[in-house]
Amino acid sequence: MKTKLLGTIGLFIPLVAIAPSLAQFNTSNPDVFLRGQAKSCQGCNLRGADLSNTRRVNAQLRQADLTEADLSDSYFEGAYFTCADLTRSNLENAEFPYANFVDANLSGADLSGADLSKTDLSGAIIDDTTNLTGANLDGAKLWDARTIYQPGVDLSAIPRNDNIEDQRVRCNNQ
Repeated sequence: MKTKLLGTIGLFIPLVAIAPSLAQFNTSNPDVFLRGQAKSCQGCNLRGADLSNTRRVNAQLRQADLTEADLSDSYFEGAYFTCADLTRSNLENAEFPYANFVDANLSGADLSGADLSKTDLSGAIIDDTTNLTGANLDGAKLWDARTIYQPGVDLSAIPRNDNIEDQRVRCNNQ
């Protein structure tokens, strides 16, 4: 009987040791992501979602609809917002070190006081309705994909290259 019990325990322990935590998975269910039970929610409808004061590292939110979402005071280090729609979203005082906003729509987004240091904003839609007041852009790759932000750079002097639009993969939000 002891041998049988030890065999059962022996099988159980390795399964527990290799079982990944639930938060490592991608989900297509926005509620699962919002509860923190999944790391990623690619292509999810998170329109108007409250993600304020949220802490996520390496989250995958590619092609997610975050229109009018609240990400204020949140922390998204290394997150992927590639092709995400963040139109009119609140990202005030949020931290996005090393995040990827390639081809994301930031039109009308409030990024005031946000930490965008070392982010990739290549091809991001940033227009005159995007609020970057007080945002930290140190070392960020800007929308022209060639310019790395240095303190004192006049952002309005960095033109959008309309020809580059033809060279990129089209996102669903454009």
